[in-house]
Amino acid sequence: MGVSDAFQQYQTFVNVDIDDVREARARRDLFKAAFLPEFDVKEVIASGSLARGTHKNPIHDVDVVLIFDGSKHEDWGLPGSSAEDALDHTRRRVNALLGATNGTHEKAVRLARWRNHAVKCFLDDPDDPDAFTVDAMPALRRDGKLLIPEAISEKWVPCDPEYLISEVAKKHAEWNKFAGSVRMLKA
Repeated sequence: MGVSDAFQQYQTFVNVDIDDVREARARRDLFKAAFLPEFDVKEVIASGSLARGTHKNPIHDVDVVLIFDGSKHEDWGLPGSSAEDALDHTRRRVNALLGATNGTHEKAVRLARWRNHAVKCFLDDPDDPDAFTVDAMPALRRDGKLLIPEAISEKWVPCDPEYLISEVAKKHAEWNKFAGSVRMLKA
């Protein structure tokens, strides 16, 4: 067996079944549909390995960035409690819009718990070791980049997931085995 054949054969192990990819996209898009109409949200963008095409089997989570209107949250972006405030606000809005018992958009999220940069939203049983989550990260757009909250340091840090997505797309356009190679290395 040649290198190309071995690569193709291994891809069947690391590549995600198309139905699982569709389900992951649907869960990500659920957050986009719920948050875009919000008065204080300017954009919702896909992020993470699914957005880059470098996700491996199985998909455990998808990432969305909720870009808030800084004029509606003037204290956000400043050092101190505003990082935690942004995460709390995001968690509360997830519960109001998508909470399993009281969501106004859809009843889908069983548990939403914030971490250092994002709110981890369990759509499956949180006790299931293979539970699928959507990680919703609040952000502000400043100077062409994103500022994201960092609860531990009580600061907002620059982040540029759009650049990474663009760079992966360029590399994959140059060499159509790039994304598959990243999935293989992850595995």
